[in-house]
Amino acid sequence: MKSVLAIGLLVCAPLVAAPPAQRSTETVLGPKAFRDGDVIEITDVRATSSKLEPGDSVTVRGRVRLASHEHAQLGLYLTQTEGDGHEETDPSQTVPVKRGLSDFELKATIKHRGALHLTLYGRSGAPFGGVYFGTAAQMKRIEGWSLDYYLTGDTRPQVRREQVTTATAPLVPERTLSPSSCPLP
Repeated sequence: MKSVLAIGLLVCAPLVAAPPAQRSTETVLGPKAFRDGDVIEITDVRATSSKLEPGDSVTVRGRVRLASHEHAQLGLYLTQTEGDGHEETDPSQTVPVKRGLSDFELKATIKHRGALHLTLYGRSGAPFGGVYFGTAAQMKRIEGWSLDYYLTGDTRPQVRREQVTTATAPLVPERTLSPSSCPLP
């Protein structure tokens, strides 16, 4: 009887311990700003829930074209709309990129309410380009955010009412994304 119970536990243990499966998730783009020649193309967002809320794990795949710098760091982060603003970073949230075209895959677990973004950072740590993405409702809540500070070298965001229109990339706001919906030229 004990051996049957032990075998049953061993057989069922992987089923209980398996993390939730990620599925392709539709997202829309929000505020964005890029320096001339730079672009981030999102080709696939996979998540454990289409709500993109705390507790969900997210994998973002795409391509980045870097023209304005020799080297940069691409990061998948969440700007908190609720919380203390502090969050640990996992190594799978960032990837170094070089001038030219590169593919990327970044992963994160959402720990707070907020807005996901892919952002390029220079050697100094200052952001110089990026794009927010998420559910339509999430992007509606942040549509007035300005990313002008990405282009000025400032490290602190300024929230404004107007929609950012400084992007030079073929990323379209409020558009449902599907693989290859934002091709790079």
